[in-house]
Amino acid sequence: MSFLAKATSYRYSPKTRDLDSLLNTIEKIYHIRDFDSLLETILYEARRFVNADAGTIYLAVGDRLYFSYVQNDTLFPDGSKEKYLGSNLSIPIDRSSIAGYAALSGESLLIDDVYDIKSNVSFSFNPAFDRKFSYRTQSILVVPLLTRDNALLGVLQLINAKDPSGKIVPFSMQDRLYISQFAQSAANAIEKAKLSREMVLRLVEVVELRDPFETASHVKRVGAFAVELYEAWAAKHGVSSKERTDVKDMLRTAAILHDIGKVAISDMILKKPTSLTEAERNQIKLHTIHGARLFLRSNSAWDIYAAEVTLNHHEHWDGTGYPGKIPDILRSHIETFGPGKKGNEIPLSARIVAITDTFDALVSKRAYKEPWAEEEVFRYLVEQSGRFFDPELVDIFLNIKETIQAIRDKYIDTYSPELLENHFRELGE
Repeated sequence: MSFLAKATSYRYSPKTRDLDSLLNTIEKIYHIRDFDSLLETILYEARRFVNADAGTIYLAVGDRLYFSYVQNDTLFPDGSKEKYLGSNLSIPIDRSSIAGYAALSGESLLIDDVYDIKSNVSFSFNPAFDRKFSYRTQSILVVPLLTRDNALLGVLQLINAKDPSGKIVPFSMQDRLYISQFAQSAANAIEKAKLSREMVLRLVEVVELRDPFETASHVKRVGAFAVELYEAWAAKHGVSSKERTDVKDMLRTAAILHDIGKVAISDMILKKPTSLTEAERNQIKLHTIHGARLFLRSNSAWDIYAAEVTLNHHEHWDGTGYPGKIPDILRSHIETFGPGKKGNEIPLSARIVAITDTFDALVSKRAYKEPWAEEEVFRYLVEQSGRFFDPELVDIFLNIKETIQAIRDKYIDTYSPELLENHFRELGE
């Protein structure tokens, strides 16, 4: 069932589409397993299908809808940092807002002009975004994201349909038909990807039991930084859109799991309150090998990426990193490391994570240190460019500073620094 405010949209859209196009789009999203990449692609493909200028995906958590991804071709044509816009903001699932109403009722909404809603309805349009960015929202199509079991996952909102000349027009009944069908398939894909992401984050929680700073927020930032750094690198090198999507799909998860090998390190070493011996430091360095071993039992591209990152994210551009070149990482006892890998011998994925992990560790508060200022960390990366880090990637990272800040704003640490300080104080540090 749809609701039409000032309904004049019983026309069918002149845009040429068919069932094959819809099925191809649905099949495309089913092949994306990374949760964030999936949400971004769903919003983009839905907008492309009905030629919408902008859109938002909200995710339902409890009784609220949280902004997840925002796209707007007029305001944010490159969409790099703005897709994280407002991600910490939420609205209640009730009848007062357009998206909240769709979520609560399970109905799609088709509105020709949000500033001219003349029907007697409970919801209204909030013009705060338009005022802040000098934008003019007009037509809206809102569809709830419901699973096969009718569970609410969120809301897909599309804004300002355009005709071939670029003029803003109402969405059509055909638009509603296509997007409602697409939304059902999208919700099922989201549910599947969400379960996979939750399993990955549970692995991170296991590591967090050993290392309290390996938090979900930290690894989400490292993963998001890595994807954006790769995206910028790929654009510079002319990598195809399909390959970018495929790599990002795997890179984010690999980056999230970069320190999974710490589960194999003794608490007596990880949480030792005094200085480590050389032998103990070497034991910690073995987390790279322990982590890589977890992903060597499969030939899937995901496992290959995870193995690359876990094994190599502490290698240095100049060859001074670890664990270096080891003929057989499955050997039962590895007491010495091999000669370090240099330059492009280090996989691109690991060179990326080396930068993003270091950056986040330095700008974050720790019980043993205050956070570094962001500009101080950028200077450090430049100073170590060509020594620890790939010089080209450092330059690209500095060029996406605004996106990096937007990611930091989205994934704020949820733990209490004071509690962690007390934890380490009890250990004697």
